[in-house]
Amino acid sequence: MAVLCKNCAGKLIFNPASQKLECNTCGSSYRPQDVEDIYASSDTKFYDTRVYTCSHCGAEVITSDTESSTFCVYCGNPAIVFSRVSREYRPDGIIPFKITKQQAIENIRTKFLKNPIIPREIKNKLTAENLRGIYVPYWLINADFTEADWIKGKVKKGKSSETRYYSRAGEISFKNVPIDGSRILNDDTSRKLEPFYLEDSTEFDEDYLNGFYSNTTDLSYYDLRRSAADRCHSLYAEAVVKSFDWGVKDVKVVDSVYHIDIHDDPLYMMMPVWFFTFKHDGKPYTVLVNGQTGKVVGTLPWLNKRIWAVAITVFLVILAFIGFFFGGIAFGFRKHINTFYMHGIAGLLATSMLCFTTGTVGLKRIFKNLRLTQSEAIFRFVKKRQE
Repeated sequence: MAVLCKNCAGKLIFNPASQKLECNTCGSSYRPQDVEDIYASSDTKFYDTRVYTCSHCGAEVITSDTESSTFCVYCGNPAIVFSRVSREYRPDGIIPFKITKQQAIENIRTKFLKNPIIPREIKNKLTAENLRGIYVPYWLINADFTEADWIKGKVKKGKSSETRYYSRAGEISFKNVPIDGSRILNDDTSRKLEPFYLEDSTEFDEDYLNGFYSNTTDLSYYDLRRSAADRCHSLYAEAVVKSFDWGVKDVKVVDSVYHIDIHDDPLYMMMPVWFFTFKHDGKPYTVLVNGQTGKVVGTLPWLNKRIWAVAITVFLVILAFIGFFFGGIAFGFRKHINTFYMHGIAGLLATSMLCFTTGTVGLKRIFKNLRLTQSEAIFRFVKKRQE
């Protein structure tokens, strides 16, 4: 429920810049730990929240009275309505927002808006009204992890190379591994948001939620254990690949067997994320900004005609160079072309091919980010059912 100012009874909003609760009416400010919410429950294991449900995608978010839900932070649809007051499990800790809304907007603008292929109408949508802050649930786990891997790699042998197979096995103790606590948020997206630095964490206080959305965990212990095992396997396999010396190329883990033992009680944490949600050509998009570090995740739609025009132009230039170079040789003009000129043509051709290859790889990466940015790919539209 809303926390009121002691001086004028105005609603208090948490300001990431000052790290204080501020009253827009009289200008007073308070530290969250110094403010007492008269509506807070005496049962410290739970706290009261207002739940809003999106009729389009089924997502649920919780807010305080200080933040009115005008559209869904997940899919951008305006059809979101208040559904109920709910008692939710109190997190163990929280990392408060440090990046302000204006800083998040500037970070997105810096990354994208100088790009000429971004449509103008997208640039006009980047306003404070289309940005929402939401606390995303995470679990921090400590675990003992064991894994055995079957690995292949290529080793140079004379002028060729041969494929060799290796085995690796070991165990490791992981500490404070972050696991996304919501099935709504895609794991690939949540990992791109990392890292979150625990040095800024503090004991949970619902006053930090004033002016922001939040979400609650919907993972069972089985889901958490499976996600933790997959995350630790990914970290372990990455370290195994890096352990091979420079003489072994194209190292890949072919097969793995692993086991995890989660010890202690996992910590339930809330992490800050800014959501920039909008629609373009009938499709919803969401760009995320880490509310602690300012890291931007996702990409924006581009002008397809312009990007393809550039790609086709580069391709035609490469074909022209190929035709000129080999056509000249075929028609016997080689004797009129000095060595320096031939080397120049060959270098330019090689550079063009490299640029084309690099551009192709870059486009694949952009397409992958675009799929994550579109909310159908970012979020699994599975409606949370009330117990």
